Amino acid sequence: MIIHDKESFCKKVGYIHNIAPCLRKLRFYEKYGIREYLKYFRDYDFVLGSELLLKKAIQEYGSDKEKEIFEDTRQRLSRKPGHIFVETGFKRANQTLFSLAVMEGVRNIFINREDFDSKEDELNFIQNFVKKHYQKNNGKLKLWGKIKYYVYSSQWFEKVLLLDVNGNVFKKLECYTPNISCIDI
Repeated sequence: MIIHDKESFCKKVGYIHNIAPCLRKLRFYEKYGIREYLKYFRDYDFVLGSELLLKKAIQEYGSDKEKEIFEDTRQRLSRKPGHIFVETGFKRANQTLFSLAVMEGVRNIFINREDFDSKEDELNFIQNFVKKHYQKNNGKLKLWGKIKYYVYSSQWFEKVLLLDVNGNVFKKLECYTPNISCIDI
């Protein structure tokens, strides 16, 4: 998409007194494209948010392909991350609550889902991730102990998936509530 008269466009969409923020956004778009613009440029300048400005620009000057890329990217970026919980059957002995809270991130893994095209792609990725994670950690998490299985939840799956250490789904549950250690500071 090429906007020949950027200043006129900026004034048309509401940048009356100060068009510099609008021009900065349009330059970023021209340099990096739709996907990177929507992913990284989150700016509101009291006139328009970045996404709305780009939407107006594409509606006025963009092709059908650019409109499709814009909508697809917005949809992908709106996906909530998937979550893997590594179940070890840990029972607290004499560990401090603070040390448990600090190490909680070792057994809670968040998966960015924006690159998956389908449920099947996501499941294949998770299965491979589980296998590699188990091998990388030699079947044991520091502080938490021996890995028993993995628990995965995501928007695309109606149920929570339990995966064995080889990445195979062995059970589907309505919900799963692990024992999680938290500390508020």
